[in-house]
Amino acid sequence: MSNRQTTKYAIYAVAVLCAALINEYIIKYVKEHVNQQGYILVLIDMIIVVLIFAPAFALVTKYTKKLSKAYMKTSKKMSSNKNGTLLGFTIAVFILFILYANLRHNIDVISDIKSLVP
Repeated sequence: MSNRQTTKYAIYAVAVLCAALINEYIIKYVKEHVNQQGYILVLIDMIIVVLIFAPAFALVTKYTKKLSKAYMKTSKKMSSNKNGTLLGFTIAVFILFILYANLRHNIDVISDIKSLVP
């Protein structure tokens, strides 16, 4: 797989994870502040998903070329070898991992890492 394809997949994966995280925050907020149950809440959830994911996928499709160039430049600045894309992707996924762990499972990854370091 070429570096350009790898970059496109990396950007796509990060965009999907970001959209899902944003969706999770909004759904959590709605469940806490909207006094609806049953079918109305299901409808609200579905509308939110469409409002979050449709634009995210449209933006990814439209701006993948621009994003991949910027992503490549940033990754290359951070790493001088061919693994710049992998390094950038790994950092993005790690940050998203911390946010997902905190939001969905109430796990504080940062404090767990700090407790491992003497």
